[in-house]
Amino acid sequence: MNARRRFVLSGPVQTRPVADDAGARPPTPADAAALGALLLDAYRGTLDDEGETPEDARRIVREIFAGAAGTMMWRVSEVTEREGRIVAAALVTLWQDLPLLAQVVTAPDWQRRGLARAGVQRVINRLAAGDETVVRLVVTQGNAQAEALYESLGFKPEAQPPLSSG
Repeated sequence: MNARRRFVLSGPVQTRPVADDAGARPPTPADAAALGALLLDAYRGTLDDEGETPEDARRIVREIFAGAAGTMMWRVSEVTEREGRIVAAALVTLWQDLPLLAQVVTAPDWQRRGLARAGVQRVINRLAAGDETVVRLVVTQGNAQAEALYESLGFKPEAQPPLSSG
């Protein structure tokens, strides 16, 4: 298995206009199974696919909800529903005393429609209302779509060695 290089990026918590979305809402623990299915679907065949099973994906979500990546920030996080299912999510935790976008994910059939950009910006706007100034995330090197999105929102690599997995 190839080692994946991941980088921590940090971005400014800067309020910007973004459309409200009636389909966006805070996640709940009851969303774990649907979010697991979303992760599995979105990552299958990509750089971030590590051969997870459906149970692995549900476990990842349950672990995030339980605090494995820091305390879950339920009111700041969001899921977006379309056609009766969750098609995008931006899950935020408090990790090392800073907000962390622990997961930003969009279903393949809903990508390239601005859901991730709008969701991340709404999250940033909520963080700004709570007086946060910086938000972090981890991205896999070579995930060009994610890297372009985060760069356009002002995220930059932190001065530290890349994280490896795999």
